[in-house]
Parts: sequence; structure tokens; C-alpha cells
Amino acid sequence: MGKQLHNQKGEKMSNIVDRCDLCGGELKPGKTTLEVWRGEELLVIRDVPADVCQQCNEAYLAADVSERLDHFLDEYHCHQPERYLAVPQYSAVQAMGDKS
Repeated sequence: MGKQLHNQKGEKMSNIVDRCDLCGGELKPGKTTLEVWRGEELLVIRDVPADVCQQCNEAYLAADVSERLDHFLDEYHCHQPERYLAVPQYSAVQAMGDKS
């Protein structure tokens, strides 16, 4: 995120701004919420560090964050959740009507 360029004398040249692959917006350090399905179970992981697009809110995870989350997801059942959420579920027919 925001790499610094230096000339041969070590003087700062300019800032390079990381851009979103989807919309071209500027990425800044922030946090995101991940929703991950494991079979029929929905897991919500809040406050995940990420570079977040300031225009569309697309989040980009660093490799080390992604690796740590993969490890957690392999053994999430061993951890006590912070809390449980009630999540309503609707069918596409309910949401959009039957247009067969």
C-alpha cells in the first residue's frame, strides 16, 4: 500500500497509489467483514485488516492475512464464537417473483 520511490541518492521521488482492480479507486488501509460459507454454516469474521477501495469498498487481503484466515477456517470449530447472529433467508422467487 502506497510504496515510496527513491532516486539513486536515496531522495524520495513520489508516492505510488495502489488502485482497485474493479473500479480504479484508491486503496487505503482499513478493515472489512468476511462472510464465508462452510457447508450449510455461515461464518462471519469482522475487523479483518485489508486495503479497502475508497470508491466501491472492495477489500484486498495481504497474503499473510489470507494465510492466517485459512488456518483459522481449518479449525474454526475449536473456537468459541464471539456471538451468534440470526440471519434471515429468502428464496429468489420471494426476492424477484416467479418469471419462469
